[in-house]
Amino acid sequence: MKSIPVLANLVKSEVPANRYFAAQAMASLVCNGSRGTLLSVANSGAAGGLISLLGGADADIQELLELSEEFALIRYPDQVALERLFRVEDIRVGATSRKAIPALVDLLKPIPDRPGAPFLSLGLLIQLAKDSPSNKIVMVESGALEALTKYLSLSPQDATEEAATDLLGILFSSAEIRRHEAAFGAVGQLVAVLRLGGRAARLSAAKALESLFSADHIRNAETARQAVQPLVEILNTGMEREQHAAIAALVRLLSENPSRALAAADVEMNAVDVLCRILSTNCSMELKGDAAELCCVLFANTRIRSTMAAARCVEPLVSLLVTEFSSAHHSVVRALDKLLDDEQLAELVAAHGAVIPLVGLLYGKNYMLHEAVSRALVKLGKDRPACKMEMVKAGVIESVLDILHEAPDFLCAAFAELLRILTNNATIAKGPSAAKVVEPLFQLLSRSEFGPDGQHSALQVLVNILEHPQCRADYTLTSHQAIEPLIPLLDSPAPAVQQLAAELLSHLLLEERLQKDAVIQQVISPLIRILGSGIHILQQRAVKALVSIALIWPNEIAKEGGVSELSKVILQADPSLPHALWESAASVLASILQFSSEFYLEVPVAVLVRLLHSGSEATVIGALNALLVLESDDGTSAEAMAESGAIEALLELLRSHQCEETAARLLEVLLNNVKIRETKVTKTAIVPLSQYLLDPQTQAQQARLLATLALGDLFQNEALARSADAVSACRALVNVLEDQPTEEMKVVAICALQNLVMYSRSNKRAVAEAGGVQVVLDLIGSSDPDTSIQAAMFVKLLFSNNTIQEYASSETVRAITAAIEKDLWASGTVNEEYLKALNSLFSNFPRLRATEPATLSIPHLVTSLKTGSEATQEAALDGLFLLRQAWSACPAEVSRAQSVAAADAIPLLQYLIQSGPPRFQEKAEFLLQCLPGTLVVIIKRGNNMKQSVGNPSVYCKLTLGNTPPRQTKVRCFHILLHPLICNCDF
Repeated sequence: MKSIPVLANLVKSEVPANRYFAAQAMASLVCNGSRGTLLSVANSGAAGGLISLLGGADADIQELLELSEEFALIRYPDQVALERLFRVEDIRVGATSRKAIPALVDLLKPIPDRPGAPFLSLGLLIQLAKDSPSNKIVMVESGALEALTKYLSLSPQDATEEAATDLLGILFSSAEIRRHEAAFGAVGQLVAVLRLGGRAARLSAAKALESLFSADHIRNAETARQAVQPLVEILNTGMEREQHAAIAALVRLLSENPSRALAAADVEMNAVDVLCRILSTNCSMELKGDAAELCCVLFANTRIRSTMAAARCVEPLVSLLVTEFSSAHHSVVRALDKLLDDEQLAELVAAHGAVIPLVGLLYGKNYMLHEAVSRALVKLGKDRPACKMEMVKAGVIESVLDILHEAPDFLCAAFAELLRILTNNATIAKGPSAAKVVEPLFQLLSRSEFGPDGQHSALQVLVNILEHPQCRADYTLTSHQAIEPLIPLLDSPAPAVQQLAAELLSHLLLEERLQKDAVIQQVISPLIRILGSGIHILQQRAVKALVSIALIWPNEIAKEGGVSELSKVILQADPSLPHALWESAASVLASILQFSSEFYLEVPVAVLVRLLHSGSEATVIGALNALLVLESDDGTSAEAMAESGAIEALLELLRSHQCEETAARLLEVLLNNVKIRETKVTKTAIVPLSQYLLDPQTQAQQARLLATLALGDLFQNEALARSADAVSACRALVNVLEDQPTEEMKVVAICALQNLVMYSRSNKRAVAEAGGVQVVLDLIGSSDPDTSIQAAMFVKLLFSNNTIQEYASSETVRAITAAIEKDLWASGTVNEEYLKALNSLFSNFPRLRATEPATLSIPHLVTSLKTGSEATQEAALDGLFLLRQAWSACPAEVSRAQSVAAADAIPLLQYLIQSGPPRFQEKAEFLLQCLPGTLVVIIKRGNNMKQSVGNPSVYCKLTLGNTPPRQTKVRCFHILLHPLICNCDF
């Protein structure tokens, strides 16, 4: 041990013999000494001296070499000592090595008197670099990359070239070194070695390039592209191990870069052809597996997949699936998976019988292989029902289920996607094999670590199966098994998962036993949140689920904010909104409204109006009832209803004969609102209401009554009564009166007609042409007083001018006269409306005054003077006055008959003059002057009597009213019940 420092100094001596034999001693100590001895040698600094001896020319130490042979010593003690020292791990990774590396790197530079130094240095550097990241870094920092690159450019001997490339390969296994700026410069020299180097050097260069191509900036550089052609040439002509290295480098270079793969396809020797030959010949399974891996990389390019060479690869690749060499299977399956992206090649793969071998690989625990197989089967099964059935018959579902319970999440997701493709076929979804996956998939959904992609596929599988009623009937899954796993998925951040969870839930909730389960209350809140997402497809699925439970849990839906969110859905103005979405939302909201009227006020009026457009009668009825309640509670809400389109919606309900009575009731309420009648929309209601009344399918009498009443409401507005559409209403109302209506209907229709004819001549004409005159005359004779009186009022308005004079006839007068007579017989008095109607005829059509019915009416007019009210008396007086005006123009016999009939009114006229209202006096006095008969007076006071009382003079002079005095003979004295008081001069 004490000699070591001395020897360490001697090895650095200037005397060659001292250095050489000191090295011999060191080598002896290192080769035969203990671990402690080796560490002492390393710590002595002897390594530097030993390195200085490396590679010297034999000629310079020829004598020393001869002496070593004579004493049986080793020829090159420096090499042996260093190699043995660096075998010790502590030395190899310690300070001694770090100090030695720069000196060794320096030896890579050409030294004329030490020609063997570079090769020896490379060997030691390789020894130091293996499994020592720190040593690699020291080498790079010492300029090893630059030195090696430069050294290779000098075209060294094959062994040295191989060692240099080996060392580069070791260095480039470090990601940190690959990022070094000098690494980029090594690519060109390594490519040059591939082209011109020896066989062993090319192998090492390929391995070094494989490591380099792990760096993106190197792999994507144009320089890297130059490596493709020589690597393909090695693949074509090299030995198997060289082919392995070339494939590994090409895979690393071309992966994730399909466009660069074209370089391999475009080179003189097409790489795909070479790979096809390897796959088809008796090469080792390991090489075929590597070839399949490179195929996988190349087939990622569409143009390469479309070549005939790619098609020729199909058969050998499929044949490899049935071999027992399992390590190649993964690459083969991945290569086929790429080919399956081409539709024609997919058919070719299927035709070569790939399905059954692929299914056969689904066993054991090679999960990466299983994932690749699943992807390939998915592509084979897509749009190929025959392939799907072949997979199922081959037991793919059973194989999947055998692995599923222990499979990692990524494989579970791949299996779920495969099952999704299979169960997209309804025959498979309904089959016994698919039935086996339901419970395992629900369990899979319960795993919190299962990702969104897998959840989506698993949910779709369950939807594909459970959407069929017969399939649901085959299961007795509890709410814990089927419903609870879906609850967290309803709040998934992935909309597609939310959608399918809601859709699956909607199918499950078609089962009554699940609807009533208390756990359903937990799904309501997330479903309501989905409604607020604004995504139509999500909303549609959520609403569909809510529809199934709305009748059982309406209160819970409402308390979770369902009324508000459902209202928002219904009010969405997007024209692309599916009708089924808002129809379902309307159904749920209707169930809530049906449950309790307390929610009426929570629903916006516009929403309730929108519900009127629903195709569901229950929904429409619920909305109608709510609107009626709202209107009765708050009259101002009627205007909001109209603004929201309620009138149009109600008219459409009537047109389609849906919920007619309730719709007509609400419509009448709205149209009875003065402010609403002033809006433009009311004008559009005239024709639909008229058509509804004319529609033979309109059978609901109450609805007809309300529709008629609504028309009457409309025509209280003068502008609407004068509109062109009002003519159609006239015809409709006359039709109502002709259709044997109830007395109430008659009154309502007549009142509506009264409003129509009051302002419009065209309406009068329309009524007359529709046969309304005869209808109303028949109604005047009705046994119902209200009907008869309203008919009389209508006649008065109808004949208030000459518009329809051709329809004014004696029969009209006769009908009214008959009504007056009937009224007198029934009550002893006459309603003034009859008399006003008669007066309207007499006033506007003088020709009717001379008719027989007019004459026959006089006794009734006289009676009316005696028994009627003041209004009746006035109307009767007006009638007699009008008749009197025609006496001078009518035939004598008519005037005589009328005057005689009217003479019975003299006492009554006398009374009216004495006791009636002042406005009666003029007409009464005029009539008295025109009527024939004897005037009986009582003399209350006599002036200028010529004889004593009891013997009066024969003549006296009477003055009546403002008429001139007349001399008359006093024939007798009578005491009258109602005497006419006058002054007499005798």
